[in-house]
Amino acid sequence: MWGFPKTLMTTFTQPPRHRLNLTIHAWHRLREVYSDHPVSLVTDWQHRIAGTWLHTLDQLSHGLAKCPIEPAEVVFIIGHWRSGTTLLHELLCLNPKFTYPSTYACMNPQVFPLTEKAVLRQFGGGTIQRPMDRMTLSLASPQEDEFALLNLGASSPYEGLLFPAAFERAMAMADPDDLPISQQQKWIEVFSRFLGRVAVQKPGCPVVLKSPTHSYRVKLLSRLFPNAYFIHIVRHPLEVYASTLNLWKKLFALYSLTGLHDEGALSRQVTANWIAMEEKLDIAIPSLVGERYAHVYYESLVVQPMVEMERIYGQLGLQGFNDALPLMEGYLSSRSKFKKNRFNLTSSEIKIICNDWQPIFEKYNYSRIITTRRD
Repeated sequence: MWGFPKTLMTTFTQPPRHRLNLTIHAWHRLREVYSDHPVSLVTDWQHRIAGTWLHTLDQLSHGLAKCPIEPAEVVFIIGHWRSGTTLLHELLCLNPKFTYPSTYACMNPQVFPLTEKAVLRQFGGGTIQRPMDRMTLSLASPQEDEFALLNLGASSPYEGLLFPAAFERAMAMADPDDLPISQQQKWIEVFSRFLGRVAVQKPGCPVVLKSPTHSYRVKLLSRLFPNAYFIHIVRHPLEVYASTLNLWKKLFALYSLTGLHDEGALSRQVTANWIAMEEKLDIAIPSLVGERYAHVYYESLVVQPMVEMERIYGQLGLQGFNDALPLMEGYLSSRSKFKKNRFNLTSSEIKIICNDWQPIFEKYNYSRIITTRRD
């Protein structure tokens, strides 16, 4: 999605491969970091030309749009991929007292301050199904801000979408605290600027952000935003494993510039990612005061969504539950016939997962078989 109203609907309904909107600085950095993963000359020049144009638009937008502002509050939804973060995100973003970055904003972070309102008026009603499941998505839907950070040149695990064979290297960039100070400062600069651009669209309202990658950054994010809220969702590990494998395969097929990931290596990386995530969470979460952190099980959210949402609002002291209630009920009603993906794991896969993720099963009180979790 390139951000041009006349062609946007075509590119949105038929998303082309290789079409992340990277600025020229983002593309130059990627070519430096992944110089051992060559791309075709055509691909290189496409990104150079488009990236230069996007950089120009970014500078123009910065000059003409309202100046970014510090958000009133930030609500971070964290948790492993395929744990229900999207469901929780969409429920929270129905609150008219909140704001959030849309799919259009995250995929077009250079120009959305100037163009989003007009584009959503014309194309906001169009929908597609996400490649990894059957959930519908529109330009106005809440989206992961990680895509915006990648497009703007911040170090990001999602670089692995473009260079799947270097997925492990990309995942090592999840926490800016682990990066050289110059890269860390660049990440903070890009993130703060994008967040400020989102906040200025609806001043005074809390900004709701969702990305599993933020789970690695809770310590940094709580330092940058001492009053931030964190809502942590978890799901049965066997469900998460199978669905996450499917997620990465679908996204690699969509975005890869250099070929797909070896399936065995991908499986090992998926298990390693959650272990690394939990290590980061174990360090960061104890420092959060009770009213700044809430925990929810996906299984409970699906069975009794309004009970769980009211509990989260109450625990964190968030405003606007009664205003959001009828909107959340309408959203859930519209999804009543939604069918989740079903994956069959072999007995050997289950054995490996249960062994590798044993601490996670125990930490969150999950059985080694897929059943309804009991508190």
